[in-house]
Amino acid sequence: MIKESKIYKKLPHGGNIYKIAEITSKSLKEIIDLSSSVNPLPLPKEIIQKIKDLLFLLDKYPDPESLSLKKTISEIYEIPLNTIICGNGSTELIYLTLQAFSFSSVIILEPTFIEYERACKINKISKIKHIFSLNKDKGLSQLENYLKKNFSNVAVFICNPNNPTGWLIEKERLFYLINKYSSVFFLVDEAFIEFGKEHSLIKEATKVKNLIIFRSLTKFYGLAGLRLGYGVSYANNIKILERYKIPWSINSIAQHFGTFILKNKDFFTNSLNFFTKEKQFFENNFRRLKINFFPSITNFYLFYLENGAEFTEYLFKKGILIRNCYNFYGLNENYLRVSIKMRKENEIFFKELENWLKASL
Repeated sequence: MIKESKIYKKLPHGGNIYKIAEITSKSLKEIIDLSSSVNPLPLPKEIIQKIKDLLFLLDKYPDPESLSLKKTISEIYEIPLNTIICGNGSTELIYLTLQAFSFSSVIILEPTFIEYERACKINKISKIKHIFSLNKDKGLSQLENYLKKNFSNVAVFICNPNNPTGWLIEKERLFYLINKYSSVFFLVDEAFIEFGKEHSLIKEATKVKNLIIFRSLTKFYGLAGLRLGYGVSYANNIKILERYKIPWSINSIAQHFGTFILKNKDFFTNSLNFFTKEKQFFENNFRRLKINFFPSITNFYLFYLENGAEFTEYLFKKGILIRNCYNFYGLNENYLRVSIKMRKENEIFFKELENWLKASL
């Protein structure tokens, strides 16, 4: 039983099933985690077997260059090896970028992933400009108007598709800004780009000097526990990043897992088909319950609910974890994010939401 109030304020990110298990006295397996936007589909059995065959590597140092993984990424996306850097999740590379490039100020298109701002503060970047709008077009217009001030040594963080709103900025529109404002460094987080891969700037990132793309295998590929991501940029930018990267930050199992899963086209296709079906289920139920939600291209939805804090705590008591967006810039505790899981878990969520709404009448 939860004895404390506002437990969600102890959870700055989604996915902390350990804290919920502790405060509810439930086992980890009993927790329904709808807060982390991680693919719930089981990994292919053949990949699991391949990993078991690699356990002999546990007493060996991992490849500090992640060469096999880099080669896989290079082959899949047809980009040069020297334009790729691998990291312990894309978050490591975000922090690394702000450490390696001494930006005088940073612009963040909000609301978005809270680690961008935290990484700025840790790297002593005091000038942070937040461009906030819950309307994508208005936000981009505000951003461009601000960029017209002719900045230098400035970086812009853009999450595309965006977390938590789920919107996608079209490739041509984003690359137009990158080309027009060549003195500004664009840091584009494509953690959810598998949901709109035709809009990725991964190839463009290898050819222009003011763009770094961050990619994650956490979300779509369901490898949150292994921590694996990579960055793509102009070769000289990658050289600079590598000077600051700590050695052996990616373990051997993660490197091989990444290689195997990226090559598995069936898993990719099956996942997209699964999410397409479940997204329809979510949207139908949101409309049925008259919930104000934001259209999303991704595997999560941002929605608004009066007394959202109380609903969050209500779910916690039942061992159900959603993401309260109280600490996203410009949002408050009535904005909630829920991620798509297996149908049984999704049904439980909507049943509890319906029960809550009826009890609130």
